[in-house]
Amino acid sequence: MSDLHGCRKEFNQMLDLIQYSTECDELWIVGDICDRGNESIPLLLQIADNPSMHIIFGNHDVWLEKYASDLILAKKDCGCIDMTEDFVCWLHSNGGYSTADQFMDLSFPQCHDLRLYLEENRRFYQYLNIHGRKFLLVHAGVGDEYFTPDVRLSAVPEGVLVWAHIGIDDNPFNDTTMIVGHTPTFCYGNEYSGRIIHGKNDTIYHIDCGCVYGKALGCLRLDDM
Repeated sequence: MSDLHGCRKEFNQMLDLIQYSTECDELWIVGDICDRGNESIPLLLQIADNPSMHIIFGNHDVWLEKYASDLILAKKDCGCIDMTEDFVCWLHSNGGYSTADQFMDLSFPQCHDLRLYLEENRRFYQYLNIHGRKFLLVHAGVGDEYFTPDVRLSAVPEGVLVWAHIGIDDNPFNDTTMIVGHTPTFCYGNEYSGRIIHGKNDTIYHIDCGCVYGKALGCLRLDDM
């Protein structure tokens, strides 16, 4: 899954639909758990409490992790936050206000635990090998300037991995299937609204189906691919 954006109800409905088992299954969330939706922090707490669920950072998760310490300090003194352009952009233009508000409603121990969880799980991509097929999970994909078959993900700036906007078929790797989110599939055309996009030769899948915009929550079972 990807781009949950605080849609906890839809997330749990999907878990029921796929009969998710915390004992048998592993779930990877390809970025943007928080912001825009109504239950970002309860959703993140639910995921953090489940060791069979793993996260990859998206741009919205970067914001929360970046400002978590400042928000904790603001619980004691709301005047101590530096209202930078980036902070205001997150709050007011990218759905971060409700996330910050929910975070500050937590107890101090909960805030510190969640901040630590984000710090310890700050990953921007993950390679998986499922039945001999190689997968790369990354929130936004690889930007044009790094679009070569021999590119090393470790050499790509984190900002590119969470902010890039790529084409439907933009996978630079010949032997690895990419799973990406970030750009809602309806942005590629109305015919893709609420649907997972299969790129050329099924070498890339776009799974942000626009749940927070009233479309659908996408989910892929890699064992079946």
